[in-house]
Amino acid sequence: MLLKELRVEFRNKQTVNSFIILSVLILAAFRFAFSVVEPPVEDIAGPNLWMSIFFAGMLALSPSWKREVEQGTRDGLRVAPIAPSDVYLGKLLANLVVVFALEAVVVVVVVFLAFFPGTSPDWPALLAVLVLGTVGFVALGNLISAISSNLAQSEVMLPVLLVPLLLFTVVISCVGATARVFSGATVLEVGDELRFLAAFALVYIATGYLSIEYVLEG
Repeated sequence: MLLKELRVEFRNKQTVNSFIILSVLILAAFRFAFSVVEPPVEDIAGPNLWMSIFFAGMLALSPSWKREVEQGTRDGLRVAPIAPSDVYLGKLLANLVVVFALEAVVVVVVVFLAFFPGTSPDWPALLAVLVLGTVGFVALGNLISAISSNLAQSEVMLPVLLVPLLLFTVVISCVGATARVFSGATVLEVGDELRFLAAFALVYIATGYLSIEYVLEG
C-alpha cells in the first residue's frame, strides 16, 4: 500500500513542484514583509519555516483521500482483502515521505539561503522538532483529510477543520521550539515541547488507526 501511494504521489511531478514552489514563495513573502520592520532573525525564522511547511503540507494532504472518492476506488478499498488500518498506515507513511521531502527543500532555503547563511543551528534539536512536529501534523491532517473527503468542497473543508486544531497545539509548540533552537537551544532545552509533540503524534496516529474503518464507511 505504501509503495502504491508513493508512486501516485511522485508520478505527477507538476504536483510535487507546486508544493515546493508554494513553500518557497511563502518563505520569500514573509522574509520581505518582515524586512521592513527588521525584527531579530531568530524570532521570525521559526514562524516562517512552519507556516511554509503547514500551508504547503495541507496542499499535499488535500488530494490524498479525495482522489479515492473521485476515481471511485474507495468502494474497492472497502471490499479489498486489506484491513482499513493498513490503508490508513499506507496513506500516513506516504504523506510523511512527501512532506519530509518538501521540508528538506524548505530547511535548506531557511538555514543556508534566507536566514542563516554561514551559520547553523543545533541540528539534533532542529531535526527532533521537525520530525515530531511533522508526524503530529501529518497524523492529524491525514485523519481530517479522510473525514473531509466525504464532504462537499473537501479542499476548502480540510483547512477549515485542520487549522483550528493545529493552531494552539502543534503550531505553537513547533514555532516556539524552533525559535529557541535558532537562538542556540539544545535538545534538552526544548525537551518539554518535544515530549508534547511526541504525545500529540501518538494520540492522533492511534485515533486514526482505530477510527479509520468508521470513517471509510461514512
